[in-house]
Amino acid sequence: MKSSSNYFNCLFLLCLLLLVFVNSFEEQQNVKRSQFPDGFLFGATTSAYQIEGAFLEDGKGLSNWDVFSHIKGRIKNEDNGDIADDHYHRFQEDVDLMHSIGLNAYRFSISWSRVLPRGRFGEVNFAGVTFYNKLIDSLLLKGITPL
Repeated sequence: MKSSSNYFNCLFLLCLLLLVFVNSFEEQQNVKRSQFPDGFLFGATTSAYQIEGAFLEDGKGLSNWDVFSHIKGRIKNEDNGDIADDHYHRFQEDVDLMHSIGLNAYRFSISWSRVLPRGRFGEVNFAGVTFYNKLIDSLLLKGITPL
């Protein structure tokens, strides 16, 4: 009897949370862009390691995460960022998607191991610089502020 009571209490709580979520979701649907002040940025943000992929392509060096994620047993399922979302190869599609949903800002991080593969004492990897220049140019052409 006690477990049956707990089941119904949990079911009741779940239904209550669902109702709150649905009401909250319906209220959010009424929010309009015009309700935000001029200059408000609607954007997305990413982290280079989590999105770029292109592990060791075009002269990229190893980052701390590249090294750490390749040590057996450190990361669940041996996952790593070798491919990630393949933003390095598909950035134009990503920019087109951002534009299609009306974003006007994109905050991204720079993979310093892509730009300076041997750290601050090595040469600049111009392929890495070129990638970020193309990304920034694509964003600007779509009216998206790069941050």
